[in-house]
Amino acid sequence: MIVATRRSSWTTHRPGGFNTNTFAWAESIRTERAVTAPFGDVALPGIDPSDVAEVAAAVPRDARHAGRTYQLTGPAPITPRQRARAIGEALDTEIRFQEQSREEARAQMLGFVPEPITDGTLAILGDPLPAEQRVSPHVHTVLGRSPRSFTEWAARDVAAFA
Repeated sequence: MIVATRRSSWTTHRPGGFNTNTFAWAESIRTERAVTAPFGDVALPGIDPSDVAEVAAAVPRDARHAGRTYQLTGPAPITPRQRARAIGEALDTEIRFQEQSREEARAQMLGFVPEPITDGTLAILGDPLPAEQRVSPHVHTVLGRSPRSFTEWAARDVAAFA
């Protein structure tokens, strides 16, 4: 995402994985109270899209952001297993987490995602680089507050999983 500032300079925003990607689990959570996903214990710092939107709205109003690149992440890395638990807590019910193998996940993803994107996504999710796991300070830099946690996001958007 690139945002123009008042001086026609550009600020680049590079958000990590969006918390809203877990909406893909909504049907199985509603019907089975279960999540099936690979790499259950690999943590990445996803971000609440509301934080991305607030950063995008704030940047053009402050010339200090011109020409900068901001990595946007949540406040802490979180695993798929922890995400499922957080959604369960928001629903006040237990959500079973079923670990999927890389091969099973790949076969499933190839049904709707081109092969290069599938393989790249699985590489990030299963074997992330240290930079992909790093928590960025940039939401705080721009907004003066910490990014929202996955737990906060899940509580706010719990209706999608009910």
